[in-house]
Amino acid sequence: MFVRVNTTPNSPRKSVQIVESKRDGHKVRTKILRHVGIAMNDEELGKLKSLAYDIIAKIKEEAEKQSSLFPELVVTGEMLEDAADRRKAKRGRPRAKELNEILPVEQVTLDMIVEEKRIIEGISDCAGLVYDQLGFNNLLKSKKEQKMLKSLVLSRLAEPSSKLRLQKILSEKYDQDYDLDAIYRLMDRIFPQIDKIKQIIFRRTQNLFPQGVNLLLFDVTTLYFESTDTDELRSFGYSKDHRFNTTQLVLALATNAEGLPIAYELFAGNTAEVSTLCAAIDKWKKTLPIGEVCFVGDRAMFSRDNLALLDSRGYTYVVAAKLRNLPKSKREEILNLDNYRMAAFKNESGLIGEFELDNRRLIASYKPSRAKNDEKNRERIIAKINKNLAQDGSTKKLISNHGVKKYTTTKGDSFTFLDEDKIDKDAAWDGIHGVITNIKDWQAEDVLAHYARLWKIEESFRINKHTLKMRPIYHFKESRIKAHIALCYMSFAVLRNLQYQVNLTQKVSVHEIIDELLNTQASIYVHKTTGDRYRVPGKTSHKASKIYKAFNLVRSQDATIYLP
Repeated sequence: MFVRVNTTPNSPRKSVQIVESKRDGHKVRTKILRHVGIAMNDEELGKLKSLAYDIIAKIKEEAEKQSSLFPELVVTGEMLEDAADRRKAKRGRPRAKELNEILPVEQVTLDMIVEEKRIIEGISDCAGLVYDQLGFNNLLKSKKEQKMLKSLVLSRLAEPSSKLRLQKILSEKYDQDYDLDAIYRLMDRIFPQIDKIKQIIFRRTQNLFPQGVNLLLFDVTTLYFESTDTDELRSFGYSKDHRFNTTQLVLALATNAEGLPIAYELFAGNTAEVSTLCAAIDKWKKTLPIGEVCFVGDRAMFSRDNLALLDSRGYTYVVAAKLRNLPKSKREEILNLDNYRMAAFKNESGLIGEFELDNRRLIASYKPSRAKNDEKNRERIIAKINKNLAQDGSTKKLISNHGVKKYTTTKGDSFTFLDEDKIDKDAAWDGIHGVITNIKDWQAEDVLAHYARLWKIEESFRINKHTLKMRPIYHFKESRIKAHIALCYMSFAVLRNLQYQVNLTQKVSVHEIIDELLNTQASIYVHKTTGDRYRVPGKTSHKASKIYKAFNLVRSQDATIYLP
């Protein structure tokens, strides 16, 4: 019995075998008893040869022990395989116990068990149910990958982090172990499914409202990378996060009036906001059945090309107007309060004026609360200017941004001073805001109410960027970048649908929902002798119970045998 190494021509592969020689008449025949493995380099070859010699030594040792009873015993290939199987069984996982083999809960006392870990159950119970309702389980065929995908999406609600840290979080807090390479492979599987993910989420939002999606809130933000490398997607541009030293991409997002997601689109980091609306609509029309909707957007969408496109497509829109950039005659008309009428807003009285601009309605409104806020912001900036201006008027200590420059005048390169005329002109616009629309038959109050819903899309960006930590982005391959955004979008859809269903019975913010579900936990105890595991639920708060009730769920407060 000896070790043989077979080589392969033009290949580094080397096969390690255990063989024995037997004489058959005048010939000596060699029989392979066991294939130990394939080595690709010298280090692996040394390990396999050591393993082979170890196997031979153990078999010979067993044969010698039985030699007194079986003097004619010969070590055969079957014996080698049986010995290897026994060693393999010892190295492998123990057989999982059946339920009837585990000591019942009522027979377990506190001195028999010790706490192993605490796991979060609220997220998987409630958010997991919403995940299933959305239909994400049909994205992948493999049951294992389906479970992993669900874990990735739900874990971002609880504790968003990098994929590397995610491994530890899932293991410690959710009792789920995944290999990092498996997570990256899953992202590669998600990339071809992005259009399907968008369709699933759009249909869910559409089905929740029988009248369909008739209002589309649109806005744009930037997401930065922890990198300065550039390509077709990653590039330098105007950063809304003030991260001008890193590359970024542009995210266009659309939701309905309740903040439920409609669609999203990605653009290169140097794409101008004003050009994203047309491009996004063109892409969405290819895959999503967007019908007659009213688009609501901020000042960045106010351009002749955007409005002309929406007119040509038959869409209605309400877009914030850049009043101070209008022709002088139109500005004077808007600033003349004789052109306004009294109006009642949600929490206060104010003024509304209607004007015409390029055959469209321009509706301006004045609110005392807005005027007070505008004045407060201006005073804050002026105080900052006075603080930073040196005694001699030097500009070295002056922060040069638009908010400062619009209240100051500089003479030459050395002296800057407050310009009272600029301050007075700015004060004239306090409390005034305008929107432009092509809707002819709505009351002005209804048009302004539609625009007032735009805070929902701004809140959605805060959720994605801060709560779900969509950025910074650490990936560099385009497919992984887009897969990362898609996973975050899935988490956003779960969270918004979760909030929507809870708010049908009670008003609870996104952060309150997450906090309550994170604090809905259970302790896992291990029996000191048998190793059996038991689940003991923690206390469920009153608010968490109401969240469960919104989904017709009742959380058991009884201790149970834990079989993950």
